Amino acid sequence: ITDLQPIPGAAAIEVAQVLGWKCVVKKGAFRVGELAAYFEIDSLLPVEPWTDFLRKGDNRPFRLRSITLRKQLSQGLALPLNKVPLPTGDYAIGQDVTELLGVTKYEAQIPAELAGVCKGNFPSYIPKTDEPRLQSNPGVIAEIRGKQVRGTLKMDGSSLTIFRDDERFGVCSRNMELVESDTNAYWRMAKELNLQRFTGNWAVQGELCGPGIQGNRIGLTKPTFYAFSLYDIEEGRFLNHDRLSEFCAATGLNIVPTVFDGIIDPSWGVEDFLNFANQQVYQNGLPAEGVVWRPYEEMVSEALRGRLSFKTISNRFLSAYKE
Repeated sequence: ITDLQPIPGAAAIEVAQVLGWKCVVKKGAFRVGELAAYFEIDSLLPVEPWTDFLRKGDNRPFRLRSITLRKQLSQGLALPLNKVPLPTGDYAIGQDVTELLGVTKYEAQIPAELAGVCKGNFPSYIPKTDEPRLQSNPGVIAEIRGKQVRGTLKMDGSSLTIFRDDERFGVCSRNMELVESDTNAYWRMAKELNLQRFTGNWAVQGELCGPGIQGNRIGLTKPTFYAFSLYDIEEGRFLNHDRLSEFCAATGLNIVPTVFDGIIDPSWGVEDFLNFANQQVYQNGLPAEGVVWRPYEEMVSEALRGRLSFKTISNRFLSAYKE
């Protein structure tokens, strides 16, 4: 717990800061500097006695969402270590206790036409599409400070990976490779884009958006694919935005819109990145999901222990859609 602040008019609760997150806690439950078990929004908490106070008799895992209490935005849950069933021992700041507590990640239900038939696991040699949130990794701000950075609009859709590996052409949802099908929306899009005609060892990743997908919050009239990453399978690395742009130009793909291009103001902190995300809208004027941030040239992040790429989700978007 790095900070505790009162909430005007609230006698029993206060707002705690954990990393870049702010969440409401019971007053007196913590002291600044004290260790806590913190659960990020979209965590699914298991059906166990220690989660009864959240589930209130519902025998299903509890999904954490953004909520507002006394006009204070609260994101996630912080609990004292003695309130969770962790094995006895010493715990360090930043230690991952997800599996120890049986916590999983919420995944939205996939419509039937997107689900498809599983052909196998997601290829192990291609990274999955799951950007970490800035609030959980505020150290990345220092890593991109002074560097040329591009922010692209996070399109609200369903993750789609299309790849060619030597002579094999494949299509994947977020977590699995799919059997070829004329009825599956992912495969229909891959065939419409006609990417199988391009040789090499590559994977292009992006969002499939449009009618029937996530409520079509962007307001599209037909399914549309927006590419956001290009991965060189042979070299085992992501290619930068310029290479992605060249690939999209050659293949006729849409690319995610750029909303920031330059050097981040050195005074920016987590709240500034979030405020920028809150300002973004889609072409229909509705709040955009957020912004994905990457340096011009691909980098390895010590804070993320991998690719320097992170997202800031708009709190306006989360509030509008009760997320």
